[in-house]
Amino acid sequence: MRFAQTVVLAVLACLLHSAAPASAGDGGRLEFREWGIRAGGGINPSSYIQYYAIHPYVGLSLWDPASRWFEKHGVHALWMIEPWVAYVNDDHGKYKTESFEIGVSPLFARLVFGDRSLRPFLEGGEGAVYTDLRKQDLGTRLQFTSQLGAGLEYEIRPGLALGFQVRVRHMSNAGMAGSNPGINTIYGLLGLTFH
Repeated sequence: MRFAQTVVLAVLACLLHSAAPASAGDGGRLEFREWGIRAGGGINPSSYIQYYAIHPYVGLSLWDPASRWFEKHGVHALWMIEPWVAYVNDDHGKYKTESFEIGVSPLFARLVFGDRSLRPFLEGGEGAVYTDLRKQDLGTRLQFTSQLGAGLEYEIRPGLALGFQVRVRHMSNAGMAGSNPGINTIYGLLGLTFH
C-alpha cells in the first residue's frame, strides 16, 4: 500500500510540475483545449447496483513535446480533470438502499483519433470517490476508481461535438480497510464537448 501511495504522489507531482507556467519564451505548458458535460447510467452486473451520474470535465493540453508527438500521428491527446456526482440505487439486494457518490478523476487521459466529423476516442484514468454506499461492505467511505472507456464523437458544427461512450469502472478502497471487495460498473454516457 505504501508503494501505491508513493507512486500516486509521484504522478501527481509530475502533473503539477507540467502544469506550472513556463517562461515567456517557450509558449507555456498548459493550455485549455475543451470542456464538456456527460450524463448517463451504469450497472454493476453482479449486484445490480444502478448509477445515474453527471460528469462535467475540462480538457487540458499535455506538455508540449507529448502534444506535438500525438498531433504528428493524427491523435488529439488531452489531460482531463473530471468531477462527477451520482445517485446510486440498490433495489435488488437484501438491504434496499439509495445513496450517492461524489468524486473527481484528476489523472485522466483522452485520445481522439483523426479529424473527421465522426471520430473514435479512448479514455482512461484514476480518481477518488466519496460514497455513503455502506451495505456492500466497502470498508470506508473513501474509495478509489480506475476506469477505461471508448466511444464515438460526432462534430455537430465547428466547436461542438456530441459523444457516446461505454466505460468500465472499478471502485475499491485500495486496501485501506480490512474489507475490500470492490465494485465493477459498466456505464453508458452521452455528452456534449465544446472546443
